[in-house]
Amino acid sequence: MNENMTPRVFGIDLGTTYSCIAHVDEHAKPVVLPNKEGDLTTPSVVFFESPESIVVGKSAKDVAAVEPDQVVSTVKRMMGDATWDFDAFGKTYRPQDISSFILRKLVEDAELALGGEKIEKVVITCPAYFGVNEKEATRQAGLLAGLDVLYVIPEPTAAALCYGIEQTENQTVLVYDLGGGTFDVTVIDIREGAIDVVCTGGDHRLGGKNWDEALVHYMAECFAKDTGVSAEALLNDVETYQELLNDAEECKKRLTDREAVTRPVRFEGKRVKVEVTREAFDRISDQFLQRTLSLTEQEIEKAQAKGYDKIDKLLLVGGSTYMPQVLDAVRSRFQDSSILQFDPNQAVAKGAAIFGFKCFVDDQLKQWIEGSTGQDATGIDLTLPGEVRDQAVKEVAIKLGLPGATVEQMAATRVTNVTSKSFGIVVMDPASGEERVTNLITVNSQVPIEVSKEFGTHAENQTCADVRCMENLAANGELIPVAECTELGKGELLFGKPLPAGSPVEITFRLTDDGLLRIRGKDVTTGSLFEGEFKTDSVMAIEELEESKSRNLSMAVS
Repeated sequence: MNENMTPRVFGIDLGTTYSCIAHVDEHAKPVVLPNKEGDLTTPSVVFFESPESIVVGKSAKDVAAVEPDQVVSTVKRMMGDATWDFDAFGKTYRPQDISSFILRKLVEDAELALGGEKIEKVVITCPAYFGVNEKEATRQAGLLAGLDVLYVIPEPTAAALCYGIEQTENQTVLVYDLGGGTFDVTVIDIREGAIDVVCTGGDHRLGGKNWDEALVHYMAECFAKDTGVSAEALLNDVETYQELLNDAEECKKRLTDREAVTRPVRFEGKRVKVEVTREAFDRISDQFLQRTLSLTEQEIEKAQAKGYDKIDKLLLVGGSTYMPQVLDAVRSRFQDSSILQFDPNQAVAKGAAIFGFKCFVDDQLKQWIEGSTGQDATGIDLTLPGEVRDQAVKEVAIKLGLPGATVEQMAATRVTNVTSKSFGIVVMDPASGEERVTNLITVNSQVPIEVSKEFGTHAENQTCADVRCMENLAANGELIPVAECTELGKGELLFGKPLPAGSPVEITFRLTDDGLLRIRGKDVTTGSLFEGEFKTDSVMAIEELEESKSRNLSMAVS
């Protein structure tokens, strides 16, 4: 690739327990870049060393047992949570802030590995079931780190792209993505020139950390049995608990190729050597494994309802799939599918880099078409051959210093996603007189998607309407109890004049291809409009975002 003409687009796997960054190199191959410690993955742990200094990664993880009140881990589970924050040295940080420090560590170390090359454009991944607020919070984390976030894409889609971009056979693939803190299961249809998500699900509080915590409790109980000291007292001691958590992760890794490991447990002046066998570990964590299998079967059933009768290949990605119990259970439960452990730690970051590279190539092609022909390239489907499009492929390949086949492959590949949630608004049920939610966009709808629906005003002489946007998991648009939904935010539609009851109001939802929601409300009688993003406490307002960005970028990250 001609680097003087082409800025790299980097893919970032912003993980719950570990993160990594990748780019497409001069040979058009995805490559994960090492951090300054020489590792390809970085622990997603943040240590507030001082008011001006942040430590991220292995060093932060090592100090967690000593300074637990100044260390944050697994913050990904809190993304989009308006109620969570962290106080350090008199300042308050939201999940986006914490994640931005992780991103800065990844980027600054990658720049060092590349000899000082500036990194600006990125694609960041997130769990497939992340809703609007979680995705927007992820995007904001990138902005707070000073990055240009092109897209936030689902992790299984990225992994499937990494796998599927070189495939020549049509196949239906299930991505079983068990990471450190989250679990995704996604069915994807891979055809020549197309990677289409069929359905997706998961659990944002299910991952390797659950296995670690189960092991901590097991070791605490073994210690209590030998010493008479209360296991509860040990678990409530923050420093001891953090030390055991680090030991548990190490035990888990060593049990991958050993039948038993021994770790010392120290508390209140007592020391006990606790042996953990693989059999015991599998037994105490089986409930979590069974949960992943149940969620997997649910998605297979959804795919079958859409006409996908057979899963040809089951891809295991995510670092937690290295546990032997996972591979054994998946092989046993899904014997009709070919099982492939596919680059568990790096596939997501590599796929994000490929997606970013595709976006860049597509943009270059459209720029050439517009610049050379004056034709508006907005409506051109680059996946379809055509004289102008084919000439653009040749010219852009020369410009970028890439083989024509590589540019053609990027242009010809279509990637589509589905929404993991349903989205609707609060309405009044005329039968009961109670508030209910009706969905405009339902779960597993292909994105981007735009849906409009007409409603009527509730009261006489109504001068405005609150448009309350709700998120839920209902598979239909019927009236759903408000208690079963999560409010994303609301906007106010002001009418041009008082309207009689039943006056038409049109609501439009548009879900972008990276899962961000835009809404528009229209008073059909007067033409008054409300449009844009809704207000929500779960993501930062523009003013807060700029203020936090200025503060965070002034702090040193190492």
